[in-house]
Amino acid sequence: MKTQIIHLEPHDDVISARDKMDWGQTGRILLVWPERGSVLTRRLDLVLLKRHSAFLGAQLAIMTSDPDVLFHARRLAIPVFKNLRQAQRSHWRVERRFRRRTYRRKMEGLKEPYEEEIPEIEEQDSSEDEPPRPRHEKISRPETIMRPLPPVTRLAFFALGVLALLSIAAVLLPGANLALTPQSRTQEISIDVKADPDIQSVYISGLVPSRTTSVIVEGRDHLTASGSTMIPVQPAQGNVLFTNLTDTDVRIPSGTIVRTLDRDIRFETLKTGTVTAGSGVTLTLPIRALEPGVSGNLPKDSLVALEGTLGTQLTVTNPRSTSGGKDLRSPAPSQSDRNQLKARLLETLRKEALDEVENSLPAGDVLLPGTLTLGQTLEETFEPAETQPADQLDLSMRLEFTVQVVSNKDLLELAESALNANLSNDFSPWPDTLQIKNTAISENSATPTEWKMIASRRIMAELPETEAVKLALGLSPVQAKNRLASALPLGAPPKILLTPAWWPRMPILPFRIGVELVQNP
Repeated sequence: MKTQIIHLEPHDDVISARDKMDWGQTGRILLVWPERGSVLTRRLDLVLLKRHSAFLGAQLAIMTSDPDVLFHARRLAIPVFKNLRQAQRSHWRVERRFRRRTYRRKMEGLKEPYEEEIPEIEEQDSSEDEPPRPRHEKISRPETIMRPLPPVTRLAFFALGVLALLSIAAVLLPGANLALTPQSRTQEISIDVKADPDIQSVYISGLVPSRTTSVIVEGRDHLTASGSTMIPVQPAQGNVLFTNLTDTDVRIPSGTIVRTLDRDIRFETLKTGTVTAGSGVTLTLPIRALEPGVSGNLPKDSLVALEGTLGTQLTVTNPRSTSGGKDLRSPAPSQSDRNQLKARLLETLRKEALDEVENSLPAGDVLLPGTLTLGQTLEETFEPAETQPADQLDLSMRLEFTVQVVSNKDLLELAESALNANLSNDFSPWPDTLQIKNTAISENSATPTEWKMIASRRIMAELPETEAVKLALGLSPVQAKNRLASALPLGAPPKILLTPAWWPRMPILPFRIGVELVQNP
């Protein structure tokens, strides 16, 4: 409770102290005497201050070390404290001896509990050092004499009070808890479900929305080459005949290129030579094909073109066929090998994509494997490249797949709607017993977004709790059990727990009986 603390000054009197008490609006007033000086030491002062505090509706306490003030305060039942902390944290109570004396006075009719003795100051010689001690006289007030009741009457009243308390306890004390097991059974239904990515809500006809999710997978595979190819290993060689068309010497440097007209097969001269002046003068030089292989084995008169500026001064031809070009047969991947390796790796990555999506789905969501499609090819690399010889063909791929998924929340909503539509009015579902089971969805099904779902749950008979409480009011436990078993659709005998356990009957107040529904295992 909030406390008003008033510090008195050495010059304060009763009037100024009461004025200070009027300032506060609290339920407790603590007067603090000054450490030095003597103020308000008379009994009359404390009596007036206590009466004014009672008039304000507040409780009065003091904090002082003045022996005169302490002496009078203890006899006026005013609480005294040593410090502010004790005064603020303590409960202000009048000493027990004052409470007993007040009660005794009230019973004997001697005076009201608030009567106080008013001091009267005797006149003494001012020359005496010791201050005058107050002489007390009591203010007479009308006395009301109360005669004590006879012992038999008091005993009768006491017995009536005890009986009233026992009656109240008999009504309010007992409590009971009814454990009722309603009749229950399993409700099951088969639903044809179809997923559609174009709808947004669940339809009781079986339509549920589906969402599209994507996943990126990558892998690598290899295959032994089953084909072969020819590898050029040795270039063809021969001789060409140069004919001068001018009347000057024409120098032919080594490396001069001669070629065919119809096929781009090129040879180079191996030596440097000079055709002497004169039209029709000839010179023969050895040549070698620039690229190895049998393609350089040409018949005679095939090399008739001369590259460069020498073509305006000379003509060229090979009088004999060129020979010596060789090819070597070597293993190489065929196109069939490439197609087979790509199909095999693609199938492996499809399975990995399905596994990765399924492992990342929330519990209960349904993956539709038949809707898996290849979104885009991010990487596809064959090693070696086409037409190159190799004993083994390697392929690395990085692909993005998309697939449709149905949320478990939507399936539960569909199952609950279908079950509720087939539920009778006198039954209700048990909470948290709904279960769904989806049939296997084939990846190769002609209808990959359609399947069957089995929904089941436990349902219980409706038990009106208010009626159950009314049936058991005031009965013995055995009577209550028999009455509940005959009046309600129960799957097992009711159980009753009384509080206290030894109480013989059920409570007569409905709010003292609790009802608990127990599921039948």
